[in-house]
Amino acid sequence: MMFWIVAGILALAAVLALIAPLVRRQAPGATRAEHGLAVLKDQLAEIERDRAAGRLADSEANAARIEVERRILAEADRHEAAPAASAAASRWRRFTVAGLVILGLPIATGLVYLRAGSPGMPDLPLSARADERTRMAELAQRQRGIMDMVQSLEQRLGDQPDDLEGWMLLGRSRLALGDFEPAALAFKRAAELGGGADALGEMAEALVRRDRGIVTSDARRAFENVLDIAPADPRARYYLALGALQAGNAEAALRQWLTLAADTPPDAPWRAGLMQRIEDVAAENNLDLAALRDQVGGERPETGGPRGPSQEDVAAAQSMSADDRLSMIRGMVDGLQARLEADPSDIDGWLRLGRSWQVLGEAEKSVAAYKEAADRAPDRADVQLDYARALFPPGTANRAMPQEFIDTVARVRDLEPENPEGLFFGGMIAERKGDTDTARALWSRLLESLPEGSPIRDAIEQRLATLGAG
Repeated sequence: MMFWIVAGILALAAVLALIAPLVRRQAPGATRAEHGLAVLKDQLAEIERDRAAGRLADSEANAARIEVERRILAEADRHEAAPAASAAASRWRRFTVAGLVILGLPIATGLVYLRAGSPGMPDLPLSARADERTRMAELAQRQRGIMDMVQSLEQRLGDQPDDLEGWMLLGRSRLALGDFEPAALAFKRAAELGGGADALGEMAEALVRRDRGIVTSDARRAFENVLDIAPADPRARYYLALGALQAGNAEAALRQWLTLAADTPPDAPWRAGLMQRIEDVAAENNLDLAALRDQVGGERPETGGPRGPSQEDVAAAQSMSADDRLSMIRGMVDGLQARLEADPSDIDGWLRLGRSWQVLGEAEKSVAAYKEAADRAPDRADVQLDYARALFPPGTANRAMPQEFIDTVARVRDLEPENPEGLFFGGMIAERKGDTDTARALWSRLLESLPEGSPIRDAIEQRLATLGAG
C-alpha cells in the first residue's frame, strides 16, 4: 500500500509541474489588430508632417486623413470583437491539454508498470534489509582483508621470487578478487617454479575467466600442457571439450565430455553439472546422445552401496543452509567410507574417497584413503601417482618431502619409466639428495617429451640451468 501512495504522490507532482504553465493566466499580448491601429496612427502623423512641410496641399492632406481615419474606425470595430473569441479559444485549448495530461499521464504510467513491473511483490522486511546490509559490510571487510593480504604477499614475493607456495596463494587471492589477468600471471610463475599440472590448470582456468568463458588459443595450449603431465586431469579435459564446442564442433565436445563422464566418480562434486551440460548440448544440436554414449563406451558401471548425490539430492541441497549442506556431503562421504571398510576391494572407491576428503579439506583422511588404494593396487601407476600427489601436494617445500613420497615415486618409475610425472618427481628427489647428474638426466628426458612453448617446459629448462655444469 505504501508503494502506491508514494507512486501517487510522485505522479501528482509530475502532473502539476506539467499543467502549471497551461492553466496559469496568460498576460495579454499585443494582437495583430493593435499593430494595425498603431500603423494607421503613424500614417496620420506622417500626413500632418507632410502638410506642415509643404509636401502636401491642404486638400490632399484632408482627403488622405479622411481615408486613414475611415480605416482606423473599421480596424477598431474588428479589434473589439476578436479578443473575446480569441481568448475563449485559447482558454479552451489550454484546459483541454491540461485535462489530457491529468488523465493520460497517470493512466499511461500505471499501465506500463502493471505490464512491466512487479506490483504483487511483497516489501522486503526490515530484518532482511538489515541482514543484507550486514552481509554487504562483511563482504566489503573480507575484500579489504584480501587486498591487504595481496599487497603484503606481493611485497614478500618481491624479496622471495622463488616461493612456489606464495605464488599459488597470490594467484588464488587474485582470483577471489576477480583480477583474472594478474591471477594468470601468478599461476604462470608458479608453473615455472615447478607447480606442475595444478599450477598450469589454475593458470588456464584464470585465462578462461578473464575472457568471459571463452577457451582461447592460449588457454587451450595451457590445458594441453596439463594433459601432457596429468592425462586424466578432469578440468583440462572439460575445458578442451568446451573449446571444441565453441569452435562449432558439438559432436567432438560431447564425445570428450562423455569420456570424461565415464571416468568421473559418481560422488564427484562436478558430475551433476557435467551431465546436465551434456544433455543440454545434445538437445540444442539435435544429436543422438544414446548413440554417442554407446560409441564412446558408455558410462562407468555402477557399484553397489552408497553413491554420490543424485539429481534429487542436488536439488534438495540448494535449499539447505551451508552447515546443513556440508553435513549432507559429509554423511555421503562417511557412507562411502563405511561401505569400503566392509568391502575394501574397490580400488576406484578408495580413490573417490581420497578425492572427497581432499575436497572437504581433510588432508590426513585423504592420504589414508589414497594409501589404501595404493596398497591394494601396487601395479597401477595411476593409483601410485594419486597417492604421491596426496603425500606431496603443490606448494610443499622440498625440505618437507616425506620418505613415503620418495618410495612411491620409485614404484611409479619402476612401473612406467617414461611417465612424465614420474620423471619430474624423480628429478626433484634426485636434486634434493644432491644427485645433480640423475636430476639432469631425468629432466632432460622429460624435456624431450614436452611441446615447444609449454610453461612447464620453461620451468624444466630453468631447473636444468640452476643445476650448473657438471
